[in-house]
Amino acid sequence: MKTLISKVKHMAIKTKNNGNCVQFLDHSLQDPMCQKIIQSMNSIDINKLGITGRDASSDSYHFQKNLNRVTIEGNEDYRLVLFFIKKGTVMPLHDHPNMSVYFKLLFGKLNYTQYDKVEEKFRYNKFSNDEYDEMLQTKKRIHAKKSVDKVIEGENLLLVRPSLGNLHKFVAEEDSCFFDICLPNYTADSERKITYFNDVTETPGCDAHSKGEKCDTILEYYTTPPVMPVGFDIAELEYQGELQEAQKMF
Repeated sequence: MKTLISKVKHMAIKTKNNGNCVQFLDHSLQDPMCQKIIQSMNSIDINKLGITGRDASSDSYHFQKNLNRVTIEGNEDYRLVLFFIKKGTVMPLHDHPNMSVYFKLLFGKLNYTQYDKVEEKFRYNKFSNDEYDEMLQTKKRIHAKKSVDKVIEGENLLLVRPSLGNLHKFVAEEDSCFFDICLPNYTADSERKITYFNDVTETPGCDAHSKGEKCDTILEYYTTPPVMPVGFDIAELEYQGELQEAQKMF
């Protein structure tokens, strides 16, 4: 794992030196270090990550609650994190503004839905903290396009980028585990602040809906930490992997 963390740090420096700009992150797949990170993620042995089973009955530590998070390492420039999600649990619709995220399903089965914000202002969070707070208070509604709606299972790797698939939600069809690497990580500033959204497309009040027209997906700004979506409870767990042993798999 130390080798993977070293690669992530190297990529984080590159990203920061490029001003964390959207253009660099959107084209990060072309970077050799990005490819090395993907190769490492694709060769992960879950036993070296401290995972003792593939469901709640065989790994009670990692499936203590419906949704469980294990942060391996991170700061504002990067984050490596494991999520364990019980069957039937929903990961609410949320965004990764101006970030790239390497997502690797380690095991299980997820119903995965992905969206893209339409207007540039909202896609790239081009607003102040005060304006953002007002958008949350007034439940601002924006247009989005649903770009992916599919089931992912087995070992599956996705790369979220600022301009592509930056909002998504999951529903666990089985007990599942996925590994996220964020470059850069979320911040308290509105530029990279996580937001949870509600899909209100069929709700009265949607402009196009009220005119009897077929409309894009309409998303409503809902909440942001420390206030979490209703019923959304995360257990924060300690990393159980063996860092020295994990080096051998990269």
